[in-house]
Amino acid sequence: MKFCRLFATTVLAVSLFVSVNSQTREQADNFVEPWTMTANEHLALNALRTLHSAEMTYRNAFGNGNYGNLAALQQADLIDAMIAGGQRYGYRFVVTTRAATATMQPGYDVYATPSIPRPRALSFYMNESCDIRGADRRGRDATISDRVIEPCGTSIRSENENMAMLSMRTIHSGQMTYQATYGAGQYGTPTQLYNANIVQTGFILSYIWRGYVAEFTATPSTTTDPARFTVRITPHTYGRSGVRSFYIDETGVLRGADKNGLPAGPTDPPVNN
Repeated sequence: MKFCRLFATTVLAVSLFVSVNSQTREQADNFVEPWTMTANEHLALNALRTLHSAEMTYRNAFGNGNYGNLAALQQADLIDAMIAGGQRYGYRFVVTTRAATATMQPGYDVYATPSIPRPRALSFYMNESCDIRGADRRGRDATISDRVIEPCGTSIRSENENMAMLSMRTIHSGQMTYQATYGAGQYGTPTQLYNANIVQTGFILSYIWRGYVAEFTATPSTTTDPARFTVRITPHTYGRSGVRSFYIDETGVLRGADKNGLPAGPTDPPVNN
């Protein structure tokens, strides 16, 4: 009986190992280096860049803060008729959009998939973060899980991270002021900082802001321990609204890292940008 249980456990472990390694090999096999791309694949990349530029213009000038589908982009004269028709350079282009809500920023997804599947043909994916991802998907759509082929320099996501860090530094400065004045040695809650007219922007106004979710703590001093406070923020939608998580406390050191959507903490590295 013990041997049977041991044998079953060994088989299960081997099966899991084979499954995980098969997935890893499949991801590696599906990836195509950018310098091996065909002319049509490079043209499709150019079309994706054009679509991102069109989406940014549409959001600011026509969409009242939201992105547009292919028909809307063409109607605004931001893309040509062939891309708007969904077929260009041997690729099928599909654009889906997501309107803004009370807790989520607007977004879009672009899929560029070979019209005729063939070996070693890249499929592409891009969203409002503007990183272009791709892989040989055997004629299927690429996804947000595929590897980045072309990273975006400046995007909504990077702007969210920069604004989030600025708000955290502002909150730290506000906490120092509150402790020295209204708090009589103690740190304040977001409501107390706001009511004291010390900080009235960013995460003090809403715990969900610029694609991030904030968590505040304020611990009063005791006879043995000083007063403390922490602010942690994590991406509302990891990979889209933000990548890095951030942490700050009474020391004033802003820390952060890519935590796969989990909170940052006092052991993470300091960030300067």
